[in-house]
Amino acid sequence: MYYNQFLKTITKEGVQESVRSYNNLIEKYEDCILINGEQTEFNTIEEARSYIKNKHYSEILQQELSNDLYKDISEIHVANIIKEHHNVKVTDTLIESYVNLASSKIFTIDPVVQEIRSLNKLDHLIEGKIHYELADGSIVAINESTQETLNNVLANQQEIIEYMRESRENFLDILEEIGE
Repeated sequence: MYYNQFLKTITKEGVQESVRSYNNLIEKYEDCILINGEQTEFNTIEEARSYIKNKHYSEILQQELSNDLYKDISEIHVANIIKEHHNVKVTDTLIESYVNLASSKIFTIDPVVQEIRSLNKLDHLIEGKIHYELADGSIVAINESTQETLNNVLANQQEIIEYMRESRENFLDILEEIGE
């Protein structure tokens, strides 16, 4: 069997051309271009490739910029924040863990992480709001008073915090239960 014959047997019906770009599948049909099975407004595969490439590099640049800003925060400053909130021995590993946790933007009620995040000006997408990235890829933003309420209500409730980290729906369910 020749390569072209093999390719025709494994491609979906109606697909004129199929390529991968940055772990995304681009498929060209007679009347549309799909990226990962979702219809787009692009007319050519090259337009779709360009869009994916720009999106990919934009995400990398944003992540690197955010991480660099956290690395610029003095370790002594982070150590002082940890000492202020927790009665623990502060080590380089602990400091690094807190900086990594803050830069990940994962939902937490730890006041150390919140204070470290407050030092990064890019972490405030909207003034007076704190945003978190959840496991399902969604982003939620809550005001500082809601964060304080969550800190008080969810102290020592790790299962609920883990549940809230999973998805936007879970997060909002807990907020509704609490009455925020």
